[in-house]
Amino acid sequence: MHRCLRLEEILQEIFKNAADHRSLTVLARTCRSFYEPTLNLIYSDLSELKPLIERLPHDLWSTNSGELVIRGPLRPQDWEVFASYSRRVRTLRLRWFASDAKLYRALLSPPDPSFLLPNLRTFTWHCLSTRSAGLDDMFAFMRLLFSHNLAEAQLIVSEYALAAFSDFGCTSLRKLVIQSHNAISANVTEDVICKLSALKSLTCGDSEVSVATLHHLAQFPSLSRLTISLGDDIPYALTLPKFPFSKLRYLTINTKSISPCLSMLKATNWNIRCFHHRMDAGYDPAGRKVFLELLPQQLSHESLKCISLRTVAPHQDDDPITNPFSLKPLFSFKNLFNLELSGTVLPWLDNDELQKLAIAWPQLRVLILLQKAGLYRVPQVDLTGLVLLLEHCPELYQLTLSVNAIFDTKAPPAPPIRCIGNKLITSINFSNSPITKIAEVAAFLSAIVPNLRETLSWTEEVIYPSEKVHKYRKRWDDVAELVRVFAEVRKQEREACMHALRSEVVRK
Repeated sequence: MHRCLRLEEILQEIFKNAADHRSLTVLARTCRSFYEPTLNLIYSDLSELKPLIERLPHDLWSTNSGELVIRGPLRPQDWEVFASYSRRVRTLRLRWFASDAKLYRALLSPPDPSFLLPNLRTFTWHCLSTRSAGLDDMFAFMRLLFSHNLAEAQLIVSEYALAAFSDFGCTSLRKLVIQSHNAISANVTEDVICKLSALKSLTCGDSEVSVATLHHLAQFPSLSRLTISLGDDIPYALTLPKFPFSKLRYLTINTKSISPCLSMLKATNWNIRCFHHRMDAGYDPAGRKVFLELLPQQLSHESLKCISLRTVAPHQDDDPITNPFSLKPLFSFKNLFNLELSGTVLPWLDNDELQKLAIAWPQLRVLILLQKAGLYRVPQVDLTGLVLLLEHCPELYQLTLSVNAIFDTKAPPAPPIRCIGNKLITSINFSNSPITKIAEVAAFLSAIVPNLRETLSWTEEVIYPSEKVHKYRKRWDDVAELVRVFAEVRKQEREACMHALRSEVVRK
């Protein structure tokens, strides 16, 4: 055997490509050198404790109606067997079932805590129960489990379970995600977060955080990613400690209204790379104007690369005709890579405005302008606008934009003579785009996005006659098929022309 195959690191990389669990078990029996690396992979990621229990002597456990039952306490030699496999586990996902209480109880007396998954780094816990019988046994097991260097945790939990987690001593956590089907008290969330000063990434987007929690987070020395929900009780003049969020680079704020987000933004100057705001309601026209003008005042013009603004429901006073809004305040962010605006009202754009957008952000790679609901508005951008966009944003690879591709009263635009083809784009979401002449549209697109293979359209809930929606969607699907054909024809034509030119040169 080649000496490179005696290196466990190389074998690990090779065995990661094994098709399934059965292939790994076969490899483990094939060669003594393969045994340890394959077992490490087999047990590295578990969705339950059952595979570890099944490695114990058969007189210790049985299955009853599909449930695993521990018959008695583990002996010292049994713990040695358990530890020989548990040390391989790096990722574990546990879901609370009352029937598992005895299993956790049987694992509460190891000779040493290091016998229980000492190399566990990533943990997912699903527990929406409240004060269920036997749940304390699971809590006791987890306290032993987390005495090691756990790095990441995802919690889909009830408030009761989250309160228990705050006492588990997971001070080594670098990444934490908190999710819940019901609102969790801000005090409980604070109790958990304030003890985790080593966090680099925190997501608790479902439950609102308090001002006190913000003060804790502002002083975390390594926090670089933050996703939080803010309630309407956040004061207008929010104050934070000196030099807050010094390492923060990715900020996501979820709110029910615009006011808490404005307060958070005004509390300090943000040297961040990405800013996301999601709001349950729509922006009121006045609040949106203040918000858009505030962003370039509070966010770094140099470091900001990504802006994402999403609204869910329309605001009763908002209307794109009577209250048009412009993206001009955001043009200060010259280094913008990604822009996403999705909601019921989008900025008014025609070809000229789209060109201004493209000139302002020449490094743009992702552009998403998606109307998700509300009254349908006929797009003012046409296919020529796409040419202007691609001409000034050559690195664009993801695009969502409504265009007007109806040519009933005018001839379709001719494909551009200049070579500005974008080969990075393979899929376009044309959102709420009307279309008539399929072949002409496909021929045009094949010249500017020759690698286009997929088109999406009319996937949202904009108010428009359903029969037209189905018709337009079918036409855009057909366009994607034709673009591939036209692009291949263009390629063959170019090759034929080049061959003819070379032959002419040889004859001369």
